[in-house]
Parts: sequence; C-alpha cells; structure tokens
Amino acid sequence: MTDESKVRDVVDAVTGVVQAVPVYQDVVQPAAQELGKALQTVAKSVHLALAPVSALVWGYDQIKDFVATKVAERLKNVAEENIVTPKPNVAGPALESLRYTGHENSLSELYANLIAASMDKTTAAGAHPAFVEIIKQLTPDEAKLVGLFIRPRAFPC
Repeated sequence: MTDESKVRDVVDAVTGVVQAVPVYQDVVQPAAQELGKALQTVAKSVHLALAPVSALVWGYDQIKDFVATKVAERLKNVAEENIVTPKPNVAGPALESLRYTGHENSLSELYANLIAASMDKTTAAGAHPAFVEIIKQLTPDEAKLVGLFIRPRAFPC
C-alpha cells in the first residue's frame, strides 16, 4: 500500500466519523479537511525526498547481474570441482547488503570477494559471516583504504 493510499484511508476514516456524528459537522469537517490536506502534503514530501534513494536500491535483477559478472570473474580461475554452494549465513547477508551498497564500487568489490571466497572450497572456511557486518560498517573511502593492505608492501611511517 502506498503512502498516498494510506493517507487517503485516514482521510476517509475521519470523513466517516464526521458523517456519523452530524452534530459536530460544522466544527470537525473543516479541521478534518485541513488535516487530510496536510497529510497528503507530508506524504508527497516524503515521497519526493526518498525518490533519489529508491533509485539507488538494487533489485533482484541488478544483484543477479552482479553475481553473474563480478563474482563469476573472481571464480574464473577456480577449478569447477572446487566451486561450492556458499554458506547462507555469508552469502545471504552479503547479497542483501548489496541492495543498499551495490552502487558503491569499492564496497561491492569487497562483497564480491567475500561471496567468491565463500564459494571456493579452498577458501570457504575463511569466509566468516562477521565479514559482512564489517563491510557494512565501512564507508566507500574506508573500503579503498582497506584495499591498500591486500598486497604486502612497506608503508612509510
């Protein structure tokens, strides 16, 4: 049910009360109409404010494409017999988190690495469910910084 239809239901309920109690019609009806208009205005404002965010939330098709490309790319050098079904407590939360962070390349790369690691029999034991929660806490810039530590090298003090 949309916000606008919820608002209309509230307005209809208030109107029903006003019609059922005609003694107060002159007093309540104008207030109910103003309340209905105000609620519609608020609902429209909320809808407008959330519209840009809703475009960023990934749906099933975007996540499926992500798995078919990014995760498959990471598994291309893994022997077919070593590819296993990932643990649901790793893959499920990781895929769910992609709904909200998939548009951030640095974060989606970390999720792709985690999902791919959970699907490789040789690395699956190291794909801990807590890694999903750690990635959730990172900003895109922090994810880039974490990426610097992947290859061993000297860091000046």
